[in-house]
Amino acid sequence: MSNVEVVANIQDLVSNLEPVIATQIMANIDRANYLKKNAEEIYSLLTSGRLVKPKMNNRKTIAVSGNIATISGWDSLNLKWKQAIKQNKGISLEQDESKVKEYYKKFITVFNQYGYYVKVWELDPKQDPGKHYRSHAEKQISVIQPDSSIGVSRGVCEEDCYPYFYALAQIRQQDIVIADPNGIWLFYSHGQVKFVYHVS
Repeated sequence: MSNVEVVANIQDLVSNLEPVIATQIMANIDRANYLKKNAEEIYSLLTSGRLVKPKMNNRKTIAVSGNIATISGWDSLNLKWKQAIKQNKGISLEQDESKVKEYYKKFITVFNQYGYYVKVWELDPKQDPGKHYRSHAEKQISVIQPDSSIGVSRGVCEEDCYPYFYALAQIRQQDIVIADPNGIWLFYSHGQVKFVYHVS
C-alpha cells in the first residue's frame, strides 16, 4: 500500500481537480457514506435479530451499492437473511462469488498489468484457490452492482481488496469511492489512491 496518500480531510481528496470532477466525487463520497450506514444497519439487523449464528458475527461483511447488498462468503446466504433485509431495508441481499471469479478471469491480463493477482489462502478449497479473497463482500458488490460509490460494514481488506480496487478503477476508467468504518477510500481512474480517516 505504498502508493496510498493519506490526507487530512475530505477537501484534500479532491484538491487540484477540475470543479466539475471535484463536485461529482464529493457527491460520490456523500453517497458512499450513506451506503456505509446502510451496510452497518444491515449487519446490525442480521446479528441483533440472531439471524447470523454467533460464531459468524465477526466473519461476515456487508457491502452496499444502490439497492443491492452483498454478504461475504459463498454458499451461505440464508433465505431468512434475504427476507429480513428486504422487509426492513428494501434492499436485495445477494451472494455470488462466482461472478467475481468470472470477471477476474475475463480481465486477468489487465488486472495483472496493474499488479493485481488474486491471493490464495490456506483454507481455500483445494480445487478453487483464491475463493476466500474473491468472496469478500466489497468485491462481490463491485461486479453484481457496479457503481462509483460503495459502502462497507467493516474496514476494506487492505491485503487483497485494496490492490483489486486500485486495478479496477483503472480498468473501468472510473473513480471509485468506498466508505468503511475507518474512513473514505478514493481510487482514481488514473491510478492514484487517497484515504482520509473518519473524524470521530
